[in-house]
Amino acid sequence: MFEDGLSWLTSSGFESLIIVTIIIAIERFMPWPVHYHPLTLFKLIATNLGRKVNPPKRRSPLQRRISGTLAIIVLLIPMLVIIAISMFIAKYPLFFDAFMLLIAIQYQPVIKQFQRVQKAIKQEQKILARQYLKQMVLRDTSTLSPMGIGKAAIESLSLRFLFQQFSIILWYLFGGGLAALTVRLLFELSQCWNIKLSSNREFGQPINSLCNIVFFIPKLLFALLFALIGGFFRAFKSLRNRPANLAFTQYIKLVIAGALQIQLGGPAIYGTNKVRYPKVGGTREVRFDDMQRTLLAINQTLMAQLVLIGLVSALLYAL
Repeated sequence: MFEDGLSWLTSSGFESLIIVTIIIAIERFMPWPVHYHPLTLFKLIATNLGRKVNPPKRRSPLQRRISGTLAIIVLLIPMLVIIAISMFIAKYPLFFDAFMLLIAIQYQPVIKQFQRVQKAIKQEQKILARQYLKQMVLRDTSTLSPMGIGKAAIESLSLRFLFQQFSIILWYLFGGGLAALTVRLLFELSQCWNIKLSSNREFGQPINSLCNIVFFIPKLLFALLFALIGGFFRAFKSLRNRPANLAFTQYIKLVIAGALQIQLGGPAIYGTNKVRYPKVGGTREVRFDDMQRTLLAINQTLMAQLVLIGLVSALLYAL
């Protein structure tokens, strides 16, 4: 009778929810040191590989795209095959599955860095805040005002939550630890070979296109859930007043900014290139207290995601 009463815990939906909750708690309260994290080594390998197969010498755009495609295959396929085989022969595959999720879901270093930026701005240490922000973003931070620093930090914190935690949880539910780890590795490659830099514009296009596909559904779900948590009608109003020809990621910024009643976007410098992103969201510029509001909204979105998973799991179990 006791086993029958707890059978719901071992159903696939609830089991995944329990694992996700435990791993999130471990990642939050016992964070893996960045220098010893497997993703740090992976990013180092990816960066060095990019330098070797995407040299600054003159090459055609097609050659660079082919190099970018082959780099993904060479770097990921052997690694994922070895992991898949190891899972197949593992005595405790569930533990192996959870361990891969722990690797994939790393997000606390972003929060810690965000809080350092927050503290530096509060203490009016603008130069220090720029230095801390530089470790969060690809853009040039040397000329940013305190308001600009706060805006860039809010954008980075929100989007990295989407890519590094929210999406990873969804992919884990659909494909287990291997799927979650694969998606995280794809994201890290997109950052190492970021197309915002002119040197990676063609070389990084294959991984950028692949990530656009992989993250399409998570982006939609995140936008909906964040709007419901932060302020659905404010986000909807921002959508109605949106600028023309927005890229999909700019829509995510628009929802975040609209829900929080702040303005995001604007010009950003990447290397020697200045990109003028459209200003989206509300009309009010970012203030210091908006940084804490963003962090709170992200935590609430994560909790709402877990509750939603629980509700869906209960519904499937009941059916």
